[in-house]
Amino acid sequence: MMVAGERWERISAIPSLVPGLPAGTVSAWASSGRIRRVRSGGESWVAFADILVADAARRRRRAPARRV
Repeated sequence: MMVAGERWERISAIPSLVPGLPAGTVSAWASSGRIRRVRSGGESWVAFADILVADAARRRRRAPARRV
C-alpha cells in the first residue's frame, strides 16, 4: 500500500519480501520503535523503507532457511 508516496506492507508479508529476515526480528523492531508501525483493522503495517534501513544496519546475518 502506498501512503503519501511511501510504501507500507503488512508485517506478516515482510519475511517473504526480505529473504532471511525472521518475522520475530521485525516484530521486535516495531515494538522497540526502531521502525514505524501502524495498526489498522486488526493488522499491523510497517514502513518498508524503515525495514530496509534497519536490515542494512543489523550486525547479525542469518542464512535463509534451507528448503527440504
